[in-house]
Amino acid sequence: MCKYIFDFSDIDKLRNYFRSQLDPNSTSDRIYFPPEIGEGYLSYYKISPEVFLLVNNYKANTDIEYIREPIDEKDIILHFRKYALNHKIEGNQIISKYSDSYTPGNMRCMDGRQGEQVFIPKGAEVKSTMIVLKSSYTRPYFMKTSDMAERVDNYIRHSHQDINKFYLSYKQSILFDQIVQPDLNRVENYLYYIARGIRLLETFWKDVLKWETESNPFNINSTQVGGIFKVSNYLKNNLHEPFVGVDQLAAMAHMSRTNFFNMFKEIHNQTPLEFFNNKKLESSYNMIFGDGLSIKEVMDALNYSNSSKFKKAFFNKFDIYPDINL
Repeated sequence: MCKYIFDFSDIDKLRNYFRSQLDPNSTSDRIYFPPEIGEGYLSYYKISPEVFLLVNNYKANTDIEYIREPIDEKDIILHFRKYALNHKIEGNQIISKYSDSYTPGNMRCMDGRQGEQVFIPKGAEVKSTMIVLKSSYTRPYFMKTSDMAERVDNYIRHSHQDINKFYLSYKQSILFDQIVQPDLNRVENYLYYIARGIRLLETFWKDVLKWETESNPFNINSTQVGGIFKVSNYLKNNLHEPFVGVDQLAAMAHMSRTNFFNMFKEIHNQTPLEFFNNKKLESSYNMIFGDGLSIKEVMDALNYSNSSKFKKAFFNKFDIYPDINL
């Protein structure tokens, strides 16, 4: 068992602590685990002196225990993740254990004055990003709008009542993937992560504002949300097949046709057919301009039958014809 004890009061101290524990000779943004502890890395960025962005992307090769000590300031900790933790509250501490239950991604909100003990077992895969808002960042705004402070407190309290009710929206999921699993073909630098961290933070504030019009914006059926994401993953993995139809997709999600269609559109901001067609076009773009495949090869691979319709749809989405360089 490897044990790490830290807090989030100072990101520079946090970075230096984990670098000394895991990767003392590193000079890059990423702090890689030694093979005997894990496969993957940690990254720490300073969006501003009062806003921190932390990235975890690794598989544990041994049991790991993290002890995040409480601090005196009421910092807000936002934890976006695509793995599950089971929580219980003991006094002023959260006890969290890794769970292999399915999750399409979820988020929790914590008060920095509340510590946490986290157990990660050998073999666990941890993919998460955390945004820390220092109290000096939020206090001036909360003093002007006390109702916002109250809504954030509600948000924090609900965050551990039933974590399965918290899920990442489609926009949050995309931003999460871009931060935790970035496209290696892009130029990766400080601004790449900072820009996406700011956009992810923006989605949090929009969620908090929902308390104005909804008694609980997270009062959803987590099983059905999981079904929607399973269906969207199925569509992304079967772009070479014909679209199977809404009725069959609803059956896969164990939902009625109407409920499935409405919830899918709410989460993805597209109908299932629009989602499928857009994913096919995005894949065709990567195959043509990334892999150098011909239009015929792409059409064969993705089951397009009409070249004129394909070229028109491609141009409408990307404002460029697929054969411009061919």
